[in-house]
Amino acid sequence: MTQKFFQYIFFKLLGWRQLGVIPRDIDKYIFVAVPHTSNWDFVYGWMAIKALGLNVTILVKDVFFVWPIGYIARLFGVAPVNRRERTNFVDSVARQFEENEKLAVLITPEGTRKFSPDIKSGYYYIAKKANIPIVVAGPDFANKSFTVLPAREPMATFEEDAADLIRFSKTMTARRPENTFRD
Repeated sequence: MTQKFFQYIFFKLLGWRQLGVIPRDIDKYIFVAVPHTSNWDFVYGWMAIKALGLNVTILVKDVFFVWPIGYIARLFGVAPVNRRERTNFVDSVARQFEENEKLAVLITPEGTRKFSPDIKSGYYYIAKKANIPIVVAGPDFANKSFTVLPAREPMATFEEDAADLIRFSKTMTARRPENTFRD
C-alpha cells in the first residue's frame, strides 16, 4: 500500500522515472547518493526509496535531531551521525552490518549541501571493512530521473572510488548545480 502510494506520487504526479538496476538480490550494501546539493535531495530521495520499495536507513548529521524534528526523522528511517568528534563511525556502521542479516545504509559522501571539492571517505571504508558492495545512485533534476547503478565492489583505492563518484555526479543535474562537481 505505502509503496504504491509513493509510486503514484513520485512517478505519476511528479513525473519522475527510475533508471538502472534496483538491488533486490543483495542483502547488505552501502547506498551512496550523489549529488547532494539541497535539502530537497532528501525529499526526492526519500520518496524514490519508498516508491522503489527499498528498506534503507539514511544517515544524517545529528545536528538535525532536535525535538520535534529528531522524532519525525526517525519515523522516516533516518539515523543520526555525530560528525563533530571522533566516534569510530566506520567501525560502528561496519559492526551493524555484521550484526544484521539484511541492512542497507544511505550515505551522501559530499558531506554538505554546499560546494566541496572532496568526497568524504566513510562510505568506502565501511564497504571495505564490512565486505559489502556499493550501490551508487542519484537524482537528475533536469531529466526528472533517479538513476541506480549496479552494485559494485569498492575500488582498489579510495581515490579511485571517489573519482568514480565524481564522474557519476557530473552526469547528473543537481537541484543546485553550482553546489556540486564541475568540469
